[in-house]
Amino acid sequence: MIIYLTKKIWSGQSLARILMNDALRKYTISGKVLDIGGARSPDYFKYLNVAENTEIISSDMMLPQSKGINFEKDSLPYKNEEIDHVLMFNILEHIFNHQFLVGEAHRVLKNNSKILGFVPFLVNYHPDPHDFFRYTKEALIKILEKSGFKDIEVKEIGRGPFAVNYNNLVFSVPIIMRVILLPVYHFLDSIFIKFRPKIGIRYPLGYIFSAKK
Repeated sequence: MIIYLTKKIWSGQSLARILMNDALRKYTISGKVLDIGGARSPDYFKYLNVAENTEIISSDMMLPQSKGINFEKDSLPYKNEEIDHVLMFNILEHIFNHQFLVGEAHRVLKNNSKILGFVPFLVNYHPDPHDFFRYTKEALIKILEKSGFKDIEVKEIGRGPFAVNYNNLVFSVPIIMRVILLPVYHFLDSIFIKFRPKIGIRYPLGYIFSAKK
């Protein structure tokens, strides 16, 4: 695992992004997929299992094809029950009116179809152009339930307190230092986890969530 992480860190990715992408390998998407906030060519599609003949639609306020849609207040330009999967990766923390957007995702999804997403938690402030929230597991469950979703699953992404410190530190140092520091922080977390094996749930870098309409 440490060799895999080192290669990804060397490529310029954050630890949170690496662990998120790796966790996505268990999920399959198919049909008409709406990727909200994905912008251009997001790397998570390399890790998701994408079925044949899947149609991926990117909807981002910065993309020309989105025609200036405002996720805070504008209805998504799709009919009720038109979409097979909705993706929301690293978008909800930037949306103040998040309940509205999740409700819109529920509206456009077909019955028994799924939403899949990720939100950061113990990570640095990163406005794009705003950064409003950090959601706990309990908050995500409440938000999804309020919008009508069921079969909700929320999974912590991370390792321990040293992984959190490393993730927030690395972009302030050169890549070579990130690579050198990684095994040190990884080892320290291993020691910490040995004595407190359940500590990971208290130090999540973020959460992957999924739910069914």
